[in-house]
Amino acid sequence: NVWIRLCLEFICGAPGNILKYFMTENEEDYADVTQGLKLVKEGSAAVDNKVNEHEKKKRLKEVYSRTDSKSIMRMKSGQMFAREDLLRGQKLIHDGPLQLKNSAGRLKDVQALLLRDVIVFLQEKDQKYIFASLDQRSTVISLQKLIVREVANEEKGLFLITAGIEKPEMVEVYTSSKEERNTWMQLIQEAMQSMEGDDDEGVPSENEEDRRLQEIKVKELRGAEFQLSFSGLK
Repeated sequence: NVWIRLCLEFICGAPGNILKYFMTENEEDYADVTQGLKLVKEGSAAVDNKVNEHEKKKRLKEVYSRTDSKSIMRMKSGQMFAREDLLRGQKLIHDGPLQLKNSAGRLKDVQALLLRDVIVFLQEKDQKYIFASLDQRSTVISLQKLIVREVANEEKGLFLITAGIEKPEMVEVYTSSKEERNTWMQLIQEAMQSMEGDDDEGVPSENEEDRRLQEIKVKELRGAEFQLSFSGLK
C-alpha cells in the first residue's frame, strides 16, 4: 500500500525518500505530495504546540498547589503579588531550578517561573513553596522595561535589572550551564517582546533618550555593586 509506505517514511523522518519515490514512480503527483507533506508537518507542529501548552498549564497548577496560601510579595513597583496571581491571567513559558546571589555572595537555590509578564522566584519551606527572600529585594520581577545582561567573566550568570524606575534594582542569577543561561536569556527577551507587542500596539515605543538614561542608571548600579563586592574582599 503506497500510503502506508508514505506514512512509515514520514514517521521515520525521511520525507526526502517520499519525494524521491514520487519523482521516480509518480512524477505527476510530486507537487501534490510536496504540499501534502507541508500540511502534515504543520499539523504535527500544531499538535505538539497544543500538547506543550497543556503540559505547561498542568505544571503551573502543580506549582500553585504547592505554594503556601499565605505567600505574598511586594514588587518593585509597590504592587502586591499573591499566590492567586500565579494563575490569574498568566501562562507558564519556562521554569526550572536556578540560584540567586545575595549581597554576601552566597547562592540560594530557588525554583524560577517565567510567566507571561513576570519572573517569579520561589523557595521551598516545609515542603511548600514560598516567595524567595533576597536582601529585602523583590523576587517577583516585572518583565516591563526589564534589562537582561550577562555577568562579566561568569558564563553561567545573568543580571535582571529593573529599569524605568527611579532607583533600578538588580538581581544576579546563576544557572547550571552556559547553554541553560542562554536559553533563559532568550526566552525572557522573547517574552518581553511579546508583552510589549500586546501592550504597546499603536503606541510609540520609548525614545532613544529614555534608553540612554536607563543604560546610565544600569552602569551606575553595576558600579555600585562592584564597589560593594570589592569592599567585602578587603
